[in-house]
Amino acid sequence: MLSDSREREIDSIIKVVREFLAREVAPLYRVIEHEGRMPRELFKKMAEQGILTPNISSSYGGPELDLLTATHIMREVGYHDPAMSLPVYIVVNNVWGKMIETYADNHLKEMVLPKVTSGESFLGIASTEPHGGSDVAGIRTRARRENGHYIVNGEKVYISGVQEAKSWGGGFFLLAKTRDERSYRAISAFYLPIDLEGISTGSFETMGRKGISTGSIKMDNVKLPAENLIGEEGSGFIYAMEGFMRARVLIGGAAIGSAFRILDEVMEYVKNRELFGWPLARYEGIQFRIAEIWSELEATWNLVVKAADVVDKYARGQESRSNAYKYSSAAKLLGVDKSFRAIADLTQMLGAVGYTTEFVAESALRGVFSYLSGAEGAPNIMRMIIARELLGKEYRATPT
Repeated sequence: MLSDSREREIDSIIKVVREFLAREVAPLYRVIEHEGRMPRELFKKMAEQGILTPNISSSYGGPELDLLTATHIMREVGYHDPAMSLPVYIVVNNVWGKMIETYADNHLKEMVLPKVTSGESFLGIASTEPHGGSDVAGIRTRARRENGHYIVNGEKVYISGVQEAKSWGGGFFLLAKTRDERSYRAISAFYLPIDLEGISTGSFETMGRKGISTGSIKMDNVKLPAENLIGEEGSGFIYAMEGFMRARVLIGGAAIGSAFRILDEVMEYVKNRELFGWPLARYEGIQFRIAEIWSELEATWNLVVKAADVVDKYARGQESRSNAYKYSSAAKLLGVDKSFRAIADLTQMLGAVGYTTEFVAESALRGVFSYLSGAEGAPNIMRMIIARELLGKEYRATPT
């Protein structure tokens, strides 16, 4: 349980965030989702408000909030952008910025973070490869050290924000092998500026999250300065897993926000839509499912909040890494699954209008589904992580 003063602190922050989102996002919703573009000014305003990078410290221009507060913010962002484009911007810039802040040297932090927190440049994650995503130990991108540089070759796919990084400037938290062996200990992390010679990009057309691009990066003998190494060689996997841990909690919060938005919209709809002379809201079939959906979402939201608290305590050395992995994976597993199924059922209650782009439900359905299809870890990967932490690492199905 949070103290009264802590609850008041979070409530005051959320009140400001909610007012900002209602004022700035609502008028641009169709531009973001149906025209498929993020207005540059909105991105910068989110940065100015501290919404873009809530966990980055004040030393680099961030508001220095904890993950619990950021998770409450993400619920509001998901509510105001149920199509889930804005949540992606926050997850990638905030989480991978935090990993650079935590593990990079001062030179790299000073070079990257102030531009990210101010909205001057974009920061994303490049880990998935054409042959697979969740098997990080099996990545094929290579970084070979040579004369004060790393020579990088490989390809990354399904990357959020490739076009934004090219247009606005920025780069990616890159995972590459610095030793030729199948082991997570061979993986290192780098900051990869998008404008280096030898980089070419491509685009994918996605079914949802239209307000942020999805693309690919090919690296052909890219000369990456040695100082762009994040932390120590061979520790990139650990850094990435800690980043995904944080991302999964934030995603759970945003998905719940999206579902609650559709629930509110549908409740208003069924109160005013009549069938055989009665409002739809008076039929038990509608009432009971709405009651179930609210109960499931509220219970799952409390799990997400618990996960955020556990990860915050882990960061302070007060919780185990095992618990942090377990709860963050559960937050994404149930947060996304319960939200998607709720939105699907609620969309059906709308009848024909639910199948049109006039109502926000269809964009929420497409947006939240991206996290069922694998973004930040597929559902079965979340189950594997939870089971590993419950049963013991000796029963894990993945190699060391």
